[in-house]
Amino acid sequence: MTEIAVHRSGAAQPAWIVRVSHAFLTGNVNARPIGAVVAVLLGTFMTSLFTRDFGISLADIRGAYGLSVDEGSWLNTLTNSAQLLSAPAVPLLVVMFGARRVMLISASTFIVSTSLTPLASGVPMIFALHILDGFLLGCFVPATLAIVFSSLSPRYWLIALGLYSVRLSLALHTGVSLSGWFVETIGWQAIYWQATLFGFAFLILSAFSFPDRPPAIALWHRTNKGEVAMFCIGLTLIYAGLDQGNRLDWLASGVVISCIAGGVLLVVCAVAWQYVSPVPFAHPAAILRRNIGIPLIIVTMFGMMSAATSLLIPNFLATVGGLKPIQSGSALWWIDLVQIIAIPAAIWLIRRGDPRLTLVVALVLVMSGCWLGSMVTHDWRANDFAMMSMLLGIGNSMVLLTLIAMSIANAKREELISMVAYIQIPRVVGPEIAVAVLTTFLRKREAFHSVHVGSNLDHVRAASLDMVVGLSRYASIIRREANVLAYAEAWSLCFWVAIVALVLAILLKPTPPHPLAKFAHPQQPN
Repeated sequence: MTEIAVHRSGAAQPAWIVRVSHAFLTGNVNARPIGAVVAVLLGTFMTSLFTRDFGISLADIRGAYGLSVDEGSWLNTLTNSAQLLSAPAVPLLVVMFGARRVMLISASTFIVSTSLTPLASGVPMIFALHILDGFLLGCFVPATLAIVFSSLSPRYWLIALGLYSVRLSLALHTGVSLSGWFVETIGWQAIYWQATLFGFAFLILSAFSFPDRPPAIALWHRTNKGEVAMFCIGLTLIYAGLDQGNRLDWLASGVVISCIAGGVLLVVCAVAWQYVSPVPFAHPAAILRRNIGIPLIIVTMFGMMSAATSLLIPNFLATVGGLKPIQSGSALWWIDLVQIIAIPAAIWLIRRGDPRLTLVVALVLVMSGCWLGSMVTHDWRANDFAMMSMLLGIGNSMVLLTLIAMSIANAKREELISMVAYIQIPRVVGPEIAVAVLTTFLRKREAFHSVHVGSNLDHVRAASLDMVVGLSRYASIIRREANVLAYAEAWSLCFWVAIVALVLAILLKPTPPHPLAKFAHPQQPN
């Protein structure tokens, strides 16, 4: 017979509903390590996918809201930069208040904000909800590493990190086709509401996987909140300056100079403060060691190497091939496929060999893919990028996983919170640096090649053509070939960035014995 419980109102309810509600509200649940890891990995994928979908569909979203081009650009900047207001502080908040409180509050608020954002009207409300969305997105990724290490046996750390690293590429590449499908089939609102559904799944997993624990109130009172605020606000200003730099022409804009200079000043002051703070939250001692600092530098450069596929391929197909995102996305499915295969191979190599060798092999694959891209012509379409995509997909997935493994393996346990705070620089600012550099590079090189290609065409033959049709065709050919040359040089730039990363990899020392990077195998008896 089904157990029945009587509610205060007098209505009878099944006992299992009462037990579930009590566990959800009080946190009186058993720790479920697998559920906790699945929850945080789902949160990281949700963050990357929403960011990608939003960026690609920005023109449609701007039009739906009735925003100007300038307002739409700032909407994108503020939404993404708001992640850095919360991300560096989240690991410290998890230590103070527990993963359950931080994750449940973030997920609950995120569900409400993303469900309301498509319904917003008026510029202040639209901007406020998007800033809140970005701020909450910054809460999901930083706690992942700490929860993985505290919840799983060391034997499974590398597997979880493999999933953590591949989710970025999966989100970047699937987001191209998915955002186009949303806009053309369901509606632009689906970009927000898919994040709402992810938020519900995250909330349920977190509620029944993270047990409650008393907050560390003493640590909260001892922590200097000013240094945390300076660090977070500084990174946010740097991101905003980089994101607006290409549009406002960098040094010609006082806004860009103020954001970058003010952000750098705040970050430098916050880092210097760590040396005198009684409870530093991001002491730089860890990242100053060679085997931690160099991997973090290479991870920052990884933004440029991953942009060779996530940015250059779809933009080339859109600019030169005239394809929509839903059409150009097929060129990136190769990358997702090979990465699913490459991650287990990378885990096997890291466990049984020197991680430095795995890193070098991965960088050589990235260089090979970028070299193929430098030979692009105007005839290339999605299928022509298959070999290049496979090389870059395998290489980039192995690079990111190996660098994360090496950084963690060379860090002490008490340094993990500081490391996670600094990891936000290559995680969020690194890709933005890559986008800013490549976008400016393409614009400048396209203008340069337009002049030189035009000066080398047969002006007499062009002048003899029909005045309207001939000149229009003439200009389109110049623009097309100038873009092809600019993209070829952009892939060459990514090639040289990979070479610099390879030189830095050579400077790394051997990784000490660690269950994350290398397993010790018992010797077989004679």
